[in-house]
Order: sequence, then structure tokens, then C-alpha cells
Amino acid sequence: MKKILIASTALVSTAGLAAADVALSGRAEMGIYQYNAAFGGPNNGGPQFFTDIDVTFTMSGETDNGLTFGASVDLDEGGANGTVTNAGVPIPGVASVNGATGNNSDDGGATIFISGGFGTVTMGDTDGALDWALTEAGNVGNPGSLADDETTHAGYLGAYLDGANDGQILRWDYTSGAFGVAISLEDDNGSKAVNTGIGYAIGFKYALDLSGTTVNFGIGHQRAADAAGVTPDAKATGVSVSATFANGLSAGVTYTDMSNLPVDKHYSIGLGYTTGAFSVHANYGKFDGVAAGAEAKGFGLAAAYDLGGGAVVHFGYGSGKTSTAAPTAKSASLGLGLSF
Repeated sequence: MKKILIASTALVSTAGLAAADVALSGRAEMGIYQYNAAFGGPNNGGPQFFTDIDVTFTMSGETDNGLTFGASVDLDEGGANGTVTNAGVPIPGVASVNGATGNNSDDGGATIFISGGFGTVTMGDTDGALDWALTEAGNVGNPGSLADDETTHAGYLGAYLDGANDGQILRWDYTSGAFGVAISLEDDNGSKAVNTGIGYAIGFKYALDLSGTTVNFGIGHQRAADAAGVTPDAKATGVSVSATFANGLSAGVTYTDMSNLPVDKHYSIGLGYTTGAFSVHANYGKFDGVAAGAEAKGFGLAAAYDLGGGAVVHFGYGSGKTSTAAPTAKSASLGLGLSF
């Protein structure tokens, strides 16, 4: 959906460098947004304006011996830390990280990679091997929304155990034909406290082409590093199956089994459909094993109409419950996404 406009290109020649490119892309969003515990309920808030600008610098190059390398920095990632919760407890992996302008050990929004016959090594604000291998329900034919309403409801599991610490990840991945494998590490901010250490993950994926229908399989395991000692030895094992059909329909399911966390299991399903300029998406997710009286489930919807030239009309909606006693939390957004 995004179209990249190359604003500047730098060509550099050295003894060990063939060429390097620097590209600039941007996205702006404007519209209206509303979030409250229940529309018309006790925490009802009126609609408010929504604006956001995202600028990304992408750099790439190639050495004389054929190695490719690159880096990217997203200047929209400068927000403060924050954690989304279910039933008052953190959702594993769903947390924002410091922006690219933060310290060098916590560069949220920045990634660096080098690639060759050995595969690709990436470091920074990137997916761990489990998230890399699995297709999330919210990524199945999803055109997106301004406020990410469809992927922030109480039943959504997005990044698994990524981001348990500073969110800076080292991942090696290798793809050969339809098969791919990845291993990743996330440190614990250098802590030497009890029950901390290096978080790790391993993932595998396979793409099967069935006469125009692509079926993607993913499986992986992850252990989180936990410098705070809040969730020592937290683990997650997940599997996903998704398919993209020639008629514009896509579908996917995930299952994640977790241990030493406030939740035990997570299930999700996602559907998407595209016809011409119109795209629509829906997903549902549920956590099992939460505290008594809690539900931790929800669904999300997204729709978009492509006006052409990088302008898209977006609509998003999310609804979820974190407790049987609490009102349903809902959010909605409507507006324009402009890609440059």
C-alpha cells in the first residue's frame, strides 16, 4: 500500500564499497478517533482529531565481494515507554519502546542488517524469530487503520515475547526456496540479577504453492529475558497457518501456548478480502488462563479504499473485554492515510 518516493540518493565509492543508496519515504495521517470503556458508558469520551506524520530513512549498499547491507530509522518512534495490559497484567510482547533518538542500547525504530550467502543478520527494533516465523491474525489481508484499532483490542497478541526488555533484538535468518529458519536474541539491559539473562527464540516457516493458492506455515519457540524479575523464565510456543487465494481472499489462524505468564494460551483467527480498490479485514483473539473474573478477548475490523496516488481512506474498529465486571473497551478511527 505504501509507495516509496526516493528523495535523495548518495553514491559513495571506497576500496571496499561498491555503492550506497539513501532513500526517504513518508506517511501522513489525518482524521478522527475515539476511545472509551463503553460508547455512552461512564468513561465515554467524545471524538477527537487524529494526526500523525511518519518519516523513514532507508539506507542500503553493497560491498565489492557481494555482501549487501543496510539500515533504516523511523522518526515516528519517539514516544515514551508504555505497556498494554489484559486484566491489569502486561500482555507479553505488546509494549512500545523508546524512540530512535534515545540511547544507543535502546534504539527503537532503528534497524541495521548485513546479508550474504550465510543469510541475513539484523540488529535493532526488529522481529524476534517467533514473530518472524508466525503470521499474526492482524496481518492477514489487513489494509490498516489510522489508530491501529483492529490490532490493539484486549484479545490481540502482537509481538509475542519481543520487547520484554529494551526491544533491541539480534536475529539471524536464512531462506532457501520455500523454507526459512531464524534464531534471535534479546538482552536484559545488562542486568546480573537472579532470573534474568538473554532471551532467545527460534522459528521456522514454509510456503506451499498450490496452483495459485499460497499456504504459509510457521512454528517457533521463545524464552524472554526479564531484567525486572517480574516474569522469570517466561516462555511461548506458537504455530500459525495462513493462506492467500487467487480471488483476493486470505485467512489465517494462530495458537500460542505460554508458561510462567499471567495467561496460558492464546487463540486467534484473521480474515481479509481485496477487490479492486476496496479491502476489508477482521480478526478475533482470546486469552485463556487469565485471573478469575477476567475474559481477555476481543475483535477488530479494518476497511480501506484506495483513491490512487498514495491516498487511502481508512476505517478501523476494535472491541474487547479484560474483565467480566468491566465495560467493553472500544475504539474507532476514520480518515486519510497519505503515502509519499
